[in-house]
Amino acid sequence: MSETGNRTTCRQWLGYFCWGMVLFIGLGAVRARADSESRVVTYPAPAGEAATEDYRVEVDGKPVDVYRAETEFFDKRYYFASFDSSGEVTVRVTSPQSLEGASILPERFGIRPTLEKPNALTFTASRPFRIAIERDGRNSPLLLFANPLETDPPKPGDPNVVYFGPGIHNPVNIRLTDNQTLYLAGGAVVKGAVRAEGENITVRGRGILDGSEYPHLKGPGRFMLDMTSCKNLVVRDVILRGSWTWALVPNGCDGVVIDNVKICGSRVLNDDGIDLVNSCDVTIRNCFLRTQDDCIAIKGLTGHDRKACEKMTIEACEFWTDLANVFRIGYECETEVMQDLTARDIDVLHYSPKYRKPEEFWAHAVFFLQPSDDMVMRRMRFENFRINADGGDMVLVLARPMVCAVSGRKYTRAGRLSECVFKDISVTGRQENFRGEIRVVGYDAEHTVEDLTFENVVRFGEVATADSPDVTIGDHIRNIRFGAR
Repeated sequence: MSETGNRTTCRQWLGYFCWGMVLFIGLGAVRARADSESRVVTYPAPAGEAATEDYRVEVDGKPVDVYRAETEFFDKRYYFASFDSSGEVTVRVTSPQSLEGASILPERFGIRPTLEKPNALTFTASRPFRIAIERDGRNSPLLLFANPLETDPPKPGDPNVVYFGPGIHNPVNIRLTDNQTLYLAGGAVVKGAVRAEGENITVRGRGILDGSEYPHLKGPGRFMLDMTSCKNLVVRDVILRGSWTWALVPNGCDGVVIDNVKICGSRVLNDDGIDLVNSCDVTIRNCFLRTQDDCIAIKGLTGHDRKACEKMTIEACEFWTDLANVFRIGYECETEVMQDLTARDIDVLHYSPKYRKPEEFWAHAVFFLQPSDDMVMRRMRFENFRINADGGDMVLVLARPMVCAVSGRKYTRAGRLSECVFKDISVTGRQENFRGEIRVVGYDAEHTVEDLTFENVVRFGEVATADSPDVTIGDHIRNIRFGAR
């Protein structure tokens, strides 16, 4: 080959390379533009379900239907709405009442609203969120949920899928077994109870499981989502409204994931949000819970051969209780041991407005640890909590072995508590009457509290120490440590 030919070939290859780079960069720019574009998916409410009297919501100009929920407290009602999106979106909320003083909780989603006019606000968001928009404190707030886009939804007729499409359904009782999926499509309102037992069961979808037509303790099932002796259980994305008692209950389960579930409760007494009963290897994440009773309860009940409650992770959630405890661990202690819980990156939007002293049997607290029946409770870790105070008082930490009761039978002994950590717990908001007591007390010489660490527990800028006001270290305790960063 001649020298000229070689030079021409090199120039050609150089040209091809340059054009390739231009094309690559151009395609990258197109892809980047596509990735930055927003996409919004909404789900129209069934006829008769959309609540239009108090709020209207639009996302990038698309209407998002608003639903109503009930509460025993305040002005007896609140609202919620949900949509899917990707990329940056603009949300517009209007109300016949003024939004000039509205607050948005929690702050960690970084939402900064702009008031368009007294009854309209807008904000932008580029990632999923779960927030409460409060125009008048706890009176008639709007809960707004932005989900990631749904992937691989099943279709009607898919094998092993129990499918509910848009509309109102009254199945009363739904039974699930091995390898089945219950799918509630966006726009579906399914009235009734779910009982699942078996392996590889999934409950998912953007729809609503609704119990609001059933009186207190008189629903069609023990619990709204009653998951018994399940292995590899997944519950994600669904909304639970108005349970008649405990809402979501894994009983004697191994391997549980609860992700992006929203519980709109507080309609009746005893409506615990998520109760982990004799279950292990549990992950709860990205969930929003509003309840009348305890948000999270860990229990041991009869019928599970005293199976341990262990290996539990709860993270990136928002909790709101209207009467009881945010975390209640123990009380029912029909189990070998409760151990190895990690709860982290949690926002407590609201706690009970009814203060009860920590020495009362039915005390209320953000963290209530109460082992009973000689049960060992250990290695409970609470880290990176943000607690919004509204001026009312609430016990912050109550670590107290007790003699409790279960199934009509009173225990004869308290339990034991050890190796627990409370780290980076921050209380902000309105101080007023808030003290945030910390009380650690054993029951007797055999039922003690040992090895608890309080690190960087901050109440309105003050780091808690053993000598701080409203910190009580009682009898039958050992090695209780306080510190700061």
